[in-house]
Amino acid sequence: MSANETKATLVRSGKGSAPAPKLPDVETPASDFSVLEEARLDALRNYWILDTAAEPMFDELTRLAAHIAETPIAFLAFLDDQRQWNKSSIGWNIAEIRLEESFATHAISRSDLVVIPDLRSHEQFADNLYVVGAPNLRFYAGVPLIAESGHPIGSLCVLDEKARPFSEKQITGLRMLARQAMVLMEQRRDILLLTGEVTVRSDAEQRANRQARRDVLTGLPNRTLFAERVEDALQKARDIRARKGEKAHGGVAMLFVDLDRFKRINDTLGHAAGDVMLREVAARFTGALRPEDTLARIGGDEFTVLLPDLPTANYAAIVSQMLQRTLVRPISIQNQEFTVGASIGISVSPRDGDDAATLLKHADIAMYEAKAKGGYQSYDPQMNADSYQRLIEESELRRAIERDELSLHYQPLIEMQTGRVVAVEALCRWRHPERGPVPPAHFIQVAEQADLIVELGEWVLRRACMDAAAWRKDGHTDLRVSVNISARHIVHGTVLTTVNDLLAEFNLTGDVFDIEITETALCTTGDTTPQTLQGLRSLGVRLSVDDFGTGYSSLAYLRRFPVDILKIDRAFIAGLDKNTPDEALVRASIEMAHALDLLVVAEGVETAAQRDCLRALGCDIAQGFLFSRPVSPEILKPLIAGGGLRTAMLLTSGAASDDIARLNRARSTVKRK
Repeated sequence: MSANETKATLVRSGKGSAPAPKLPDVETPASDFSVLEEARLDALRNYWILDTAAEPMFDELTRLAAHIAETPIAFLAFLDDQRQWNKSSIGWNIAEIRLEESFATHAISRSDLVVIPDLRSHEQFADNLYVVGAPNLRFYAGVPLIAESGHPIGSLCVLDEKARPFSEKQITGLRMLARQAMVLMEQRRDILLLTGEVTVRSDAEQRANRQARRDVLTGLPNRTLFAERVEDALQKARDIRARKGEKAHGGVAMLFVDLDRFKRINDTLGHAAGDVMLREVAARFTGALRPEDTLARIGGDEFTVLLPDLPTANYAAIVSQMLQRTLVRPISIQNQEFTVGASIGISVSPRDGDDAATLLKHADIAMYEAKAKGGYQSYDPQMNADSYQRLIEESELRRAIERDELSLHYQPLIEMQTGRVVAVEALCRWRHPERGPVPPAHFIQVAEQADLIVELGEWVLRRACMDAAAWRKDGHTDLRVSVNISARHIVHGTVLTTVNDLLAEFNLTGDVFDIEITETALCTTGDTTPQTLQGLRSLGVRLSVDDFGTGYSSLAYLRRFPVDILKIDRAFIAGLDKNTPDEALVRASIEMAHALDLLVVAEGVETAAQRDCLRALGCDIAQGFLFSRPVSPEILKPLIAGGGLRTAMLLTSGAASDDIARLNRARSTVKRK
């Protein structure tokens, strides 16, 4: 037995696993990875191997390992202090992975060959990203690469997607190949030293070079390396066209992939959960691509794919469908299952451009079209105009927020039994200087896409405080203002501080505010949300659950969060005067809320019949066009003079005042009792 050959370690996979070869049944305790780590890293650096280009001699060795082991995956891996980097790989398209997810650390920690017949039954790897997610690995075997100094610097690994045994012959073959790998490494080092081609670089320089070309989270190429590979592929395609004519195959396609619903998961569950999601998506996408394709992460939830040597004209569309299918299966995060989608834009060379920057730009534009229409979209020159318009809208909305060009309208909330106005809901309005009124649903979507939703929410809170301070100065001390905020604003972590600061600035108390958030948004926020909402309540702010009944399927959040008000969605109110089952649903909601000591608000009340039904069912508060449309503060001010909006008389006497007729002149008539 040579100095570099030690006893094999077989890690048993539990009852029912395939028979294992007869090896010593000893589990060597995992040594502390930090012990003598610096000496091990020095030994690795002495070979000048990290982040170098592919070399045929190592690729041939890896192919031979996969052949001997009869596995679809094999790689020659080296481990530095942060990651596993693969010098060569077969059936594995990821160049590097984090140490926490590396199987090779197991072999290195034991300085011995390790066989794991079934990864799912192994305590350390059962929850590994590449076991529970694509490519769903089951079998692993790895033999460490031992440097001349005796330190393990890497591992020759073989993996399979099914649990299986590993024969004595295969173990011997893998050991021999590992020794041959080190012989090649030493010969390579000696040649580099003799020819003077080695430039010793500092650790910082090596790390900077790696970070400049690879995404640390996923190990995928980043924008820089991706652009280099695109240019190489484009040049190859040009050469093919020059030899065989313009109609020859060999075109290049680029896919721009943006994950749908990722931002909500990342914002609500936190960045750690988002990282798990991104690594799983990267693994699934990788499994759907050819070895010659390149998958890159260029930032956030954005990926790009290079498809060189297109075999058919519609190949990019086929790959786009394959990528989307990889996301059908839910991803498990924090004991919950989530699904994301992918909007994909396609550009093809030379039709849509013949350089990396142009192809990326056009694929990006096509991706935005896919966001709007769903699925994937190929670039069309008309999309340029649409993309330009979207950028203009984002810029104009940002300017409107900064220059205070927005306004608030208020819709009264009426106490059903007394007709008294107890609150007003603040609704943001934007009148564009050239295009006129912009629908709220449209500019709020623009704000979400442009990451302006928190700024917009803070603008609304500030303006609502200004108006509330003026009303209180006029004696309306009991009038509350209801403000809608997004889940992202809560998770952003600033809403509590913002509200507290605004209350102090305008000399207000917290009982001026009701904060509205949809039940779906409330139930997909992060772990810190209950503390944030409890902090708001301690200021006197009430929490109102908007669109109740349309979102989350569980009512457990009523115990988890400090809820004060349930706001029944207008979809249920609309059916109250149409002999539908909605009345039973509304009655049950009201009774449940009252049992929990919660107030009930019905929104979207438009007819006297709806009003009368709600009052009979015991609903506390109502709002809707029957009472008042949203109006500006200037119109609202005289209507609340005297302690209550005179439209509320509709609840008791049915008489509508001239103020109401003027306020609702957009309606053809004012309904009278």
